[in-house]
Amino acid sequence: MNRTPRVRPGIFFAFAMSVVILSGCGRGGLDLRGHTVFVAEGAVIRYASFREGATPRFHSIRAMKGLPDSERIEILDVFPLPSGKDLMVVTRSHGIFELSTGGGCRRIDRGLPPEVIYPFRDRGITKPVRAHSISQDGKRVAIVVPSALYLSRDGGHTFRRSHLDGVKRSTELLSVALHPVNEGLVLIGTASNGIYYSRDGGATARLIKAGMPGEPVRSPNFIEEARSLCFGDNEDTFYVGLGNGGGIYRGSLSGGSVARMDAPGTVTYPDGDFYRVTGVNILGGRLMAGTNRNRRMILEASPSKASAPLDRSIRELFMERDGIIAIYSGGTHCSFPPDYQPRREFKPDRRALGKRALYISYSFTQKDNYARLIGLLRHLDFNAVVINLKDDYGTIRVPVDDPVITRVPGSVNPYVNVLQTIRRLKKDGIYVIARQVCFQDEKLYAYKNGAYAVKNLSGAPYRKGPEKWVDAFSEFVWDYNIAVAREFEKAGVDEIQFDYIRFPDIRGERDGRRFDFRRTHQTMREALASFLKKAREGVRIPLSIDLFGFNAIYQWGEWIGQDVSELSRYVDVISPMFYPSHYTGGYAAGYGAERVFYTIFLSCKRALELCGGAHLRPYIQAFYYRDNEDNYCVDYIGWELEGLKRAGCGDYIFWNDLS
Repeated sequence: MNRTPRVRPGIFFAFAMSVVILSGCGRGGLDLRGHTVFVAEGAVIRYASFREGATPRFHSIRAMKGLPDSERIEILDVFPLPSGKDLMVVTRSHGIFELSTGGGCRRIDRGLPPEVIYPFRDRGITKPVRAHSISQDGKRVAIVVPSALYLSRDGGHTFRRSHLDGVKRSTELLSVALHPVNEGLVLIGTASNGIYYSRDGGATARLIKAGMPGEPVRSPNFIEEARSLCFGDNEDTFYVGLGNGGGIYRGSLSGGSVARMDAPGTVTYPDGDFYRVTGVNILGGRLMAGTNRNRRMILEASPSKASAPLDRSIRELFMERDGIIAIYSGGTHCSFPPDYQPRREFKPDRRALGKRALYISYSFTQKDNYARLIGLLRHLDFNAVVINLKDDYGTIRVPVDDPVITRVPGSVNPYVNVLQTIRRLKKDGIYVIARQVCFQDEKLYAYKNGAYAVKNLSGAPYRKGPEKWVDAFSEFVWDYNIAVAREFEKAGVDEIQFDYIRFPDIRGERDGRRFDFRRTHQTMREALASFLKKAREGVRIPLSIDLFGFNAIYQWGEWIGQDVSELSRYVDVISPMFYPSHYTGGYAAGYGAERVFYTIFLSCKRALELCGGAHLRPYIQAFYYRDNEDNYCVDYIGWELEGLKRAGCGDYIFWNDLS
């Protein structure tokens, strides 16, 4: 069933064209014949317009301070419209506005998709803007939200989603650049697939991968993040700023390739700082780049061409002033949006920190095994265990009396002495983590004749081999799992670890899944975020989530819904499964004998950049895999632990498939 939040009439953020007074413009007006620098301080815009050689004097525009939810507004860009009297203001998730120096402010952006996250109150919040681009005349506007590109041809007043034929369905979009003049030319940067370009305004797209760095380093299958893009001074040359210390590359559309720019100190991968180049722009023949570390660079865009002198005040402000989001000079607009990192809802619970854990079978805690288990934990200097209390079949292993759970036939089958065992472990100083499989659950799948199962396109319950998946868009499915987590909390565990917090994966471009409980405009990542947000309200002990290893180091949110940056907002701990033997495509193969170390080291560094302040506690491999082609041995775990240590990650979980 599709559900659309009701729009309350008269609410400003519901795309209404309300008007507020533009106050505090200061004594200085915009002078588009010179230079103008824009700074964002929360919802306040500060700007300085000045001529060559003059001293900049800043003035304030406070119109957006009067808007609802103004304390959460994040301004990404300010674009002077050709009239010289109006500004276009792009925000992270509060929409696009036109501000008039004559005294008005109105919201435009009809057609941008709303955020659909629990508790589903209509606040007019859009899905977060990851990247944007504005043409020279201000008429064409491109907006990237998670996994989608929206284009406007009327100055941001109305948007339509671009189909981008030729871009794979699961591709995660990170950046976009419109050619300043050519209406057909568009560049799109991705999280791991390279760069796409379109010559027909986004209807179709072709891929550029040649020259892009990634893993494995010699012939990458996993391309480095294309975090920012801009065109050069013609219709062929472009520039791309990379993530994770990859530096800046110059590309050619006709050549179908990119090459690294010769800029000392900009490439810090793999052993240095994993910074992101969040903005690249051409101004007067120079490439101006911003980063998420507040480090800025000015480079010669083309060493073979002489550049015009850059105004001293622009150079000094750009290199030294915090909060600069835009520069307008000589008809050229440069944008330096802040890096996108989803706002955390709370600080990670300190009770979850400092844990070194072993995943164990429950039988390890019974009879004579218990003393051996405690001895092993003491020997390894471990202080935590992970126990499977809701398994892959949906069986709950503690006593339960909540009718939300007991109405599901066969769902409860407690372990022997489970409550006493939890108390005993805690008495011995062991932190108990309850593993809870969420959305692969054959008991709930069969409940009410499959009412809550994922469906196939004909409406029958969806099957993926032996796996039986329930619909993670369903609020009843969320409530059921939250009720289970509360029962684990009552049983005395210290932490809930949600596993299989995802949708069933598919291969190829054909999607045979149907989700009956999906709300209009709701994405998979929003469904999982909604579940976690609601769980956070109902559970008082720390929450953690398991993720596929690749999903913690690359953003593939609409493949199975696991977007580490979005989901980390609502949990205390992220536990990616960093098993070197499971990394496909020769990942880190270029490091030879150090492959295991670099697999863990690089994975942790990437995950720390993406997990937004949540605590990182990876699963690491403590088992042979298949024919042991990975040369698992005593030193293997040592290499993994050294990778964790070098990346600054002191917590971890050992997992063995026999435990």
